[in-house]
Amino acid sequence: MHTVPGWTVITALLAPLLLIGGGAFAATLQPFQFDQVGYSISQLAAYGATHRWVMTLFILGSGLCVVLSAIGLRTVRLAGRLMLGLSGVATIGVAAYPDQWVDGRPAPMDVVDVHTVSAWLVFLAAALWPTLAANRTGPLRLRWGLVLSAVQLAPAGWKIAQDISHGDFTHAAYLGLFQRVLVGFEGLILLAVVLLARRQDAR
Repeated sequence: MHTVPGWTVITALLAPLLLIGGGAFAATLQPFQFDQVGYSISQLAAYGATHRWVMTLFILGSGLCVVLSAIGLRTVRLAGRLMLGLSGVATIGVAAYPDQWVDGRPAPMDVVDVHTVSAWLVFLAAALWPTLAANRTGPLRLRWGLVLSAVQLAPAGWKIAQDISHGDFTHAAYLGLFQRVLVGFEGLILLAVVLLARRQDAR
């Protein structure tokens, strides 16, 4: 019997697909050509967006999938599972406290609002969980956990600096593309760890 249940593979796979694929679908519902390269995914669930409930459901679903993945990933350290679960809960917080459009276009809210802080927690928790999850007997060793965390912390820090500076710190034209690539990379890490865990169980 597998220690890591098979449904964990499904939840790990769905977590990034719901955000990236759901964002692509929700963008087609907008009355103008939504710039997915420049605008963040959560802007599609903001107050003022057309059929914002569609993207809201995708974000909620993604957060729930991350939480379920943390529950199912039983062969890694508890601290890592809790950090991964925090990332999922923070994703739900992004949907619960949406952004707002101004004059029919996406516009960021204040830096210190709950939405922005929730987004920071999503990326920071997703970056830290591989290191905290590493152990000697599980599928993730400490050296790989450190590498995966470091690779994610750099762009996560860039995103936070971007938000704090209101776009003045770096060029923000590719913020949406950057976010989607980071979400996809985080999803690949989670899926890889789940698959390795199940392979280890099978042995």
